[in-house]
Amino acid sequence: MLVLPLAVLLSATPPSLEGWSRRACPPPKQTPESNVELKVMEEQHAECLRKAMERALGKALLTLKKSRPAAVQQAVALQADYDRWVVEACSTLEEANWVDLTSGERSMGTGYGFTMSECRQRQYSWRGFYADIWARGHWSALDAVFRAQGGPAETTRQSLLDYRDRARRSAARAPAQAAVRASALPQRKLSREDWKTYLERLDRAIAGPEGLARRQCALLPTAPEDCTQRLADSLVAQLDFPEALRASSRHPPARSEP
Repeated sequence: MLVLPLAVLLSATPPSLEGWSRRACPPPKQTPESNVELKVMEEQHAECLRKAMERALGKALLTLKKSRPAAVQQAVALQADYDRWVVEACSTLEEANWVDLTSGERSMGTGYGFTMSECRQRQYSWRGFYADIWARGHWSALDAVFRAQGGPAETTRQSLLDYRDRARRSAARAPAQAAVRASALPQRKLSREDWKTYLERLDRAIAGPEGLARRQCALLPTAPEDCTQRLADSLVAQLDFPEALRASSRHPPARSEP
């Protein structure tokens, strides 16, 4: 049975943003015949949107160069940090699908990678859409999108914080060393060091939007007082993957270990 793309299941994309995404990278017309083929198509779509985002950013940088040439390097550095944050945040959400907070185990399955691809698609669509508006200076086009994202962002932010609290409690129960038990799929208890690494990545995923938003606002010709909050919300809203953050209830209970 095919795993449906999360774009179909969970999308709450504002129409103007969805329109930009579809124009930049029209969805494939062919129907995938397997999960493997579907996964490849999702990854290709994410890569297409990343390239479309880069083209839009190139135009935005040209606009910035004309008005504030000294700020171009700041914008380039911001984008590099944004790219790193997207990869880490999306891979962390993917991992949340496979980390069982009840048993403290990490497993693996054929669906690995779908959340990460969909997360990247959302982030690159948003950043490309924003860059296109930045380049043209049509700031009023953002108002409706920001209004649509405010509520989902607040819910998602709280879900991420709640998930982190649960993950910290699981980490506190972790053994010093990881153990592998017999299973049809790769499955093992996470060690204290594993949890430390995972929680650090989760912290960076949660903290990233505010810092990135603040730096973006500093590049704008005139930034409203709520610029940082609205832009941070726009990044958090793209991390809305409730199924991943409920992963602790999706895996079977772990067997007692000797």
